[in-house]
Amino acid sequence: MKKVKHMEPISKKKIATLYTQISQEIFNIGVNTQKIDIIDNKILILAQSKRMPALEALSEEYRELVMSLDAALSTKYKKMLKQKVELLFDIQVTSLFRDYDPVTENSCTVICFK
Repeated sequence: MKKVKHMEPISKKKIATLYTQISQEIFNIGVNTQKIDIIDNKILILAQSKRMPALEALSEEYRELVMSLDAALSTKYKKMLKQKVELLFDIQVTSLFRDYDPVTENSCTVICFK
């Protein structure tokens, strides 16, 4: 007999938990604050989280390197978030956008799905 996995309904609490888990996995730093809105087939996440101390230490002298690392880490974050959202909620993510402002330590993530 084949087991059928029960998919979770989309909820702000589950998204907040998932977002924080990924942040801890990649950056070893949690999220200070998050505001999540679900509008039609879009999830909007506004969050504030501390910058990785190593990147902060290098940012003044190695600006280009830190910018490249920021981009690579953001790409990794988006890939993990997309995979986990699709798996947990059994939805197809069509687009995922994320940007982080190191000065204010704010990020904005938009997840679009079918």
